[in-house]
Amino acid sequence: MASRSTPTRLDRTLVAMLVLLAGGCSRSLTIQVDNTVPAALIESLPLTVAVYYHDSLRTHSYRENSEERSNWTIATGSSQIAMFERVWTSTFNTVISLTQLPDADSPVSADLIVVPKIKEMQLGTPSETFFDFYEAWISYEITLLTAAGTPIEIWDIVTYGKADKKNFSSRSSGLNDAISLALRDAGAKISTGIHKQAVIRSLLHKQ
Repeated sequence: MASRSTPTRLDRTLVAMLVLLAGGCSRSLTIQVDNTVPAALIESLPLTVAVYYHDSLRTHSYRENSEERSNWTIATGSSQIAMFERVWTSTFNTVISLTQLPDADSPVSADLIVVPKIKEMQLGTPSETFFDFYEAWISYEITLLTAAGTPIEIWDIVTYGKADKKNFSSRSSGLNDAISLALRDAGAKISTGIHKQAVIRSLLHKQ
């Protein structure tokens, strides 16, 4: 994450008041994030992985309705799923999609189950931070489970995207690009880091 202090609520409120006094544009915001994450340029791991997505990820939206951010809705669910699907199919030999998590009586035919989750998303705009770029941070929790659905390991990842404001004509396009870059960062960190997780190393050792 960026090595600067996050603006306080008071800082944001003062900036928002100045924008209003200056006759700035509407503070409402609606975005459907659109991005493409490239396939990972790594050798696929010889494992079969089952993936389960909670509805909270499939339909994820950043929502805020405050003095500083009136009626903000930024839908990222479809882009999140697209990113994860590209990562899994690039990283593992075989990927299975699950509609529900199994239990001990009905395990799946896989070496491992992966369940990703968004813990938090944070955004920054030039008008709030006084920096010349739009920023996005996304915190993920990726749970690795046995084929019977028993949690083994939890992997936390924080990703970051930054877009220079001079390249964008609107707040919407700047934030879209920052979030897209954070998703690309997520794809890169997952595909290059998952083989370092203890459960993955153990499974590969048994091959």
